Amino acid sequence: MRDTAEKPAPEIGVLDRSAAILAILQDRPMTAAEICRRLGYSKSTTYRLLADLRTHRFIVRDSSGLLRLGPFPGRRSIATTNSVLECLRTMTGESVQLWIRAGEDRVCVRNVEADHELRVSRGVGTVLPLVDGGSAALALCGPGNPAEFYATKQARVAGTASASVAFTVGANVFALCVSYPLTREPENVAGAYRTLLAQAAGELRALLEGNEELGVLRDIARLALGARKQAGE
Repeated sequence: MRDTAEKPAPEIGVLDRSAAILAILQDRPMTAAEICRRLGYSKSTTYRLLADLRTHRFIVRDSSGLLRLGPFPGRRSIATTNSVLECLRTMTGESVQLWIRAGEDRVCVRNVEADHELRVSRGVGTVLPLVDGGSAALALCGPGNPAEFYATKQARVAGTASASVAFTVGANVFALCVSYPLTREPENVAGAYRTLLAQAAGELRALLEGNEELGVLRDIARLALGARKQAGE
């Protein structure tokens, strides 16, 4: 009797199919069923590949159950800080910044802007005193636990608001921040942003631990502070 069970794909087929999955997840997070439909793979093949990719941290499942690109172990990261921020922008529809604490200041080391004409912008290299306030400043002054959620309105600029969580990588304290105009503030800010921010902060922490990108972000902060000092601010 002929065995009708699906036979394992040859090694090159497995690599091709895995690469195709990673390629479509660059567009946006998806469910396993969506990946099946997009690529035309059988459920058994798709679920087997997804399980292997998750085991090796090529992909992760977010808090909403969607599959997205994740950090591959060590220095060979297929995700970057920007890709995590871009995904968070897609899910929130708002601008996202990554800040690092530098003494009594904070420095914006990564920024992705919302697609809306009306949006809150913070350029990479922006240096702000912690005493100026804002949810990112509050987060950076806290315990550095992503479970701690901070939200402010009009703390620095009238008509704007933000929500942030903090996380630590070694001795470095980061704040991940979603900034938006008050006209688009969700009715329940914590309900809209707390889980998304905490999930993204956890992914950033895993990505940056032992990764050369941490040095890049620290260099951005150092150069920004040096430029401000030269300007005599």
